[in-house]
Amino acid sequence: MEELFLARQRIIGVYKLNEDKINIAARFLAGALVFYFLGSIAPEAGLSTKRMAAVVIGGVLGAISSPAVFLAVSALGAVLFIASVSVETAVVAFLLFFLLYVFYGRVFPRESLLFIAMLICFKFKVPYVVPILGGIYFGARAVFPSAAAMFVNQISSAVPELIKMSPVSEFSISTMPDTLFNMYTYIFTDGIKGMTGSFFAAGVMVLTVASAWLISSLHIDHEKEIAIIVSAVVTVAGMFLAVIVGGSGFSVFGLPFFVFISAVIAYVIRLFDDLPDYRHTERVKFQDKNYIYYVKAVPKIKIREGAFVQRGSGSGGSED
Repeated sequence: MEELFLARQRIIGVYKLNEDKINIAARFLAGALVFYFLGSIAPEAGLSTKRMAAVVIGGVLGAISSPAVFLAVSALGAVLFIASVSVETAVVAFLLFFLLYVFYGRVFPRESLLFIAMLICFKFKVPYVVPILGGIYFGARAVFPSAAAMFVNQISSAVPELIKMSPVSEFSISTMPDTLFNMYTYIFTDGIKGMTGSFFAAGVMVLTVASAWLISSLHIDHEKEIAIIVSAVVTVAGMFLAVIVGGSGFSVFGLPFFVFISAVIAYVIRLFDDLPDYRHTERVKFQDKNYIYYVKAVPKIKIREGAFVQRGSGSGGSED
């Protein structure tokens, strides 16, 4: 454990020396990943020049745009990728994304990024890290994007069927109303049968966020670590019920493993939160069992080139 904390300090030092560059690179990578996986909606496109150009554009947008703009452009990108294989399915997707954006994304753009993050984490089999950390750092505002991402991922299995019903090669304006009606009928007849498990799984994400939020708000020692453990246990128990009772399509053998990996990732991220910025004066809050302390922290060492190092304490300190 001591070696882990020493490595943490070294990484923090490197991060603080290159904070702006690392943040831009991380946002670029996140945006590129979003548009890369959006391209998987039309797998026949492969690694085409257009798809790779979209990945680069997504990276640039992730690096320079606000959360609200990035959400809107990502939704538009998803609709365009879907339209390349099925225009009518793209219309359905547009209506879904439009409602999500208007009623939540526009009001809580930063929290809505959890929706995208969770869908991306599904690709790496560790989506549970998002509701765990969302409950700790965003509180109740993380409930909707986490539950919505789980629901959308669960019902995404219906998308291939919708595409088969309306391939782009057969698109016609005159038949579009009939095709949309057939899609509506499918969604609320055959499709609704598979949604029961989706609602159960989404409900489990609500419990995960709530448990992480409540435990991390108790003002006890190691509250965030305990919140990670408790919310992970709640996730495993809840998802087992969703599989058994609701019929969700999750592997009962792989589920505990991937929840455990998600909890480990959440713990590692937790080790690096609340990083002090040694370039500026900060107001820091910490607590014990009886008090919450608000401290003004003034850095002794400024890490910018050409800055000075202040030694000693109080008015008697000397400067080099």
